[in-house]
Amino acid sequence: MTDIRYRVGIDVGSFSIGMAAIAIDEQDNPSAVLSMVSLIHDSGLDPDQIKSAVTRLASSGIARRTRRLYRRKRHRLQKLDSFITSHGWALKDFEEYPDPYHPWQVRAELSTSKITDQGELGEKLSVALRHIARHRGWRNPYSKVNTLFTQVPHSSGFVAVQEEFSKLLGTSFPEDVTLSEMVVSVPTSSKALRGPKGLLSARLQQSDYANEILKIAQLQDLSEGLTKEIIRHVFAAESPKGSGEGLTGKDPLQPNEYRALKASDAFQKYRIAALIGNLRISDKSGQHRLSKEQVNVVFDHLCNLSFKEEPSWITIANLLNIDRGQLLGTAKITDDGERAGAKPPVHDTNRRIEGSKITPLVNWWKQANEEERAAMINAMSNGKVDDYDSATGANVQAFFSDLPDEEHTKLDALYLPIGRAAYSEDTLQRLTAQMLDNALDLHEARKAEFNIENDWAPPAPAIGEPVGNPAVDRVLKGVARWLKAAESTWGAPVSINIEHVRAAFMSELKTRELDRDNKKRAERNEELVAEMYTNLNIKGRPRAADIWRYQSIQRQNGQCAYCGVPIDFKNCEMDHIVPRAGQGSTNTRDNLVAVCKPCNSEKSNVSFAVWAAKTSREGVSVEQAVERTRHWIADPGLNKKQFDAFVKSICNRLTRKTIDEEIDSRSIESVAWMANELRSRIAQRYKTTGTKVRVYKGALTAEARAASGISGNLRFIDGVGKSRLDRRHHAVDAAVISFISDYVAETLAQRSNLKFSQELRRKAPQWKEYQGSNAAHRAEWNRWLQRMHHLSQLLSQALEQDRVVVMSNLRLRLGNGAAHEDTIGKLTSIKVGDVITTEEIDRASSEALWCALTRHPDFDQKTGLPANPERSIRIHGTHLTADDTITSFPVNAGCIALRGGYVELGSSFHHGRIYKVPQGKKFAFYMMRVYTIDLLPYRKEDLFSVTLKPQTMSVRQCHPKLRQALENNTAEYLGWLVTDDELLIDTAKFNTGQVAGAQQEFGQIKRWRLDGFVSDSKLRLRPLHMSKEGLKPDASSDSKKIIDNPGWRPAVNKLFTDSHVTVIRRDALGRPRLQSTAHLPITWQVK
Repeated sequence: MTDIRYRVGIDVGSFSIGMAAIAIDEQDNPSAVLSMVSLIHDSGLDPDQIKSAVTRLASSGIARRTRRLYRRKRHRLQKLDSFITSHGWALKDFEEYPDPYHPWQVRAELSTSKITDQGELGEKLSVALRHIARHRGWRNPYSKVNTLFTQVPHSSGFVAVQEEFSKLLGTSFPEDVTLSEMVVSVPTSSKALRGPKGLLSARLQQSDYANEILKIAQLQDLSEGLTKEIIRHVFAAESPKGSGEGLTGKDPLQPNEYRALKASDAFQKYRIAALIGNLRISDKSGQHRLSKEQVNVVFDHLCNLSFKEEPSWITIANLLNIDRGQLLGTAKITDDGERAGAKPPVHDTNRRIEGSKITPLVNWWKQANEEERAAMINAMSNGKVDDYDSATGANVQAFFSDLPDEEHTKLDALYLPIGRAAYSEDTLQRLTAQMLDNALDLHEARKAEFNIENDWAPPAPAIGEPVGNPAVDRVLKGVARWLKAAESTWGAPVSINIEHVRAAFMSELKTRELDRDNKKRAERNEELVAEMYTNLNIKGRPRAADIWRYQSIQRQNGQCAYCGVPIDFKNCEMDHIVPRAGQGSTNTRDNLVAVCKPCNSEKSNVSFAVWAAKTSREGVSVEQAVERTRHWIADPGLNKKQFDAFVKSICNRLTRKTIDEEIDSRSIESVAWMANELRSRIAQRYKTTGTKVRVYKGALTAEARAASGISGNLRFIDGVGKSRLDRRHHAVDAAVISFISDYVAETLAQRSNLKFSQELRRKAPQWKEYQGSNAAHRAEWNRWLQRMHHLSQLLSQALEQDRVVVMSNLRLRLGNGAAHEDTIGKLTSIKVGDVITTEEIDRASSEALWCALTRHPDFDQKTGLPANPERSIRIHGTHLTADDTITSFPVNAGCIALRGGYVELGSSFHHGRIYKVPQGKKFAFYMMRVYTIDLLPYRKEDLFSVTLKPQTMSVRQCHPKLRQALENNTAEYLGWLVTDDELLIDTAKFNTGQVAGAQQEFGQIKRWRLDGFVSDSKLRLRPLHMSKEGLKPDASSDSKKIIDNPGWRPAVNKLFTDSHVTVIRRDALGRPRLQSTAHLPITWQVK
């Protein structure tokens, strides 16, 4: 390791992380680019479900819960079938009986009539037991199966069903009636049995079905031992042991306790209490903490706030009978990394569940007690092991079991608060009690309860420790890897600055909701611009400030918000209802109104409520101003609820007497929870090195680029200036943010604020000359400009020399995404003795069947199998004759058999293998696409070198010439490719068609990203450095096709024969990895 002084910048986006390490000299001027990486990630989305923003986590089966339920049910039924066969009872699929009610009729017959023929009895017992086992009711797994060995009273669900049947038939049933007896007594067309409104919709218990078996056993003279064996097999249940807590960290204050989930009730209440402890009330005598009574009033309000109501600090101020400006400490961060920010903290878990659209969950939650709710939170927080060992845990598992598939899908899209608290539930509850009972802040509560030292702070999690949100986990992992590599190479950095866009720490689904809102707002703005052209006869594109002014006039019915006199677009002025201390103003919509010039001049720089109380101007009072808002016209872009909330916020500011706090370093720091979490983790990691860590809100980098002039000095793929097309801009933004200091950040924020304020007020653009609020700020500003000049030169060189890396983390392990499509299709049936073509054999529904057919003496590689009425085959020890039926897939795509049908494997390829095959005096290149499903048996081995058998779907889907070469052992395995691999390609021989068109527009494209395996002979590639989101509307059709859809799809053989392809694998810092003693992927050339 070589110690170098350097600064780090990290730019976090929704699908990207820009990271830059810039060396500095003794004067803190940038001297060299050490590493610049734009890391592109998938935000945790399943690549096959990008459009619906479904994560890999959510799409793995229909969620993990559903898949486990199917697997356990299948294993249980297989064991039951083995038990039935061992007694010589016949096994027949229900489909073989023409009447779907046949199983019900058999069950009713067994429970009402003695059957003397043992063969008939065995067959009917087989039908009845297999039918009951498929719909066997619910039993708390906490209860043992031996509780079903004796008759018990009917459950409440059974009684409800009995009453429904009696009502339908107009008759009563005997006490020992069975479910099957009631079913067969009703005409089949009378009413549906199952479904929400079916006759059997009530929740039946396993004891109800066990009662039926006991009645059958008694009537049919089955021995007590056999009856118990039947019950054990029909009602068998897995009961996993152990706990996921072994993977959870311990409480630093109580080392024997595990850290609590942040979704837990204990943490949610603790967080509210801790942040209330930061609050202070300011009055003429100074600042005071809240009294015990005030603390508890605020706590109760925030804990119980309905999901239909939005929390606000104004409401808290009203509860405390103070002005909002008197309430301080709302943005203060605790030493646990928690900060409230723009809104007060609330019980997020309750609000998210109660506000979800999962009706069964909402109803269950409302009726559940604290213990049951805790069990549900544990089950929904991606625990490793399901809890069947407690009554409440088993109750939750029963809830999941009864939930329809579509509700499971919604459930997996419901994100509760993520991560783990610093403390256990017991510690959280004790600290909360201290804060509430004694009106203490968190630091005081810890000292009082645990007698700790003054400088004690809880340890932060490792930077990359996952929190459970796939999008956030991608960011944590990427940042952690890069920082670790940087420190091991150059030592600890001098500073780490992080900027993130608003959506960077959201799930992709939430990000898309935000994007849709922004799109609607943009469309509305375009409509307003069109109105302005028509109504105002303006020329040129109106600025944002002009649009706000026009919208305010429309909203206010052309009246001054303060006195009510008529105003219009030309003579009105925009005023801040509540001014801000220091430079700049609070430029939010709820603080800006259109007013007449006399009101604006007289009010000057004080709050409206203060001015209104002392002015003699007619029509001016708080009451009158608030009354006018009742007659405002709703903005077309807002629904009634949104507009009402907006007007309410306006009214709250009209009543405010205090001014807003001035812009300082806190104003431009991020208040996003995950941003604070990231800062806390990084700061903890570097606490002994003196590294300064800051996290800033989005848009600061754009201000820095514009103010320093750096944008005009950098040339990207699509020209000079800011580029959304060139993905390298993420790393460039990271380099820019690395040199931001608190003073510079404050000045940038103040300049931006002044700019908009001056545009609103139609003032001269004096903000351009603003360089800081005092001499220290101005001196730092000028030093920063000089550093940015040096940085601009370094960045220009790095871009020109292709030293800014764009890369993705490669998925090398077997992931948790969906292994196949959801839709189950019908298999094709074939008789063993029929003509079976080679294509049909390759579509055999199992590997064992494929082997049996291809190893038959009649098999011919070209024609398959001829008709043969004497043919027989053996599969897993079972002999099949010519008249027996086998199944195949009806499509040529990769498939697997599933639950009596088949599903397509889709694009679930783990990797592609490149082979060189001799063809005469030359060679040809071929590719095998390896399905994830074929690698499951080799999970603990090297997935890229395991030998795949010819019966696997991966080999069966290969090009015929490659299959032949593999069989003859003449194919040379060169290497492998995975999605997101970087390919360095000489495109000289491909400079035709769409590739030529794109290169004519943007220059030679040498670096490409593998985006998928189109067929057994084609890849899909896209330009590595280009993003489709940055394509301009006037881009050529060739460029749009290459960059967006369908991409470049070269033939494997031509690509690797003509293009000198190099597959580049990089380390975390973006350097090509040429060798690795740790068996990490290395760069290789196809030749």
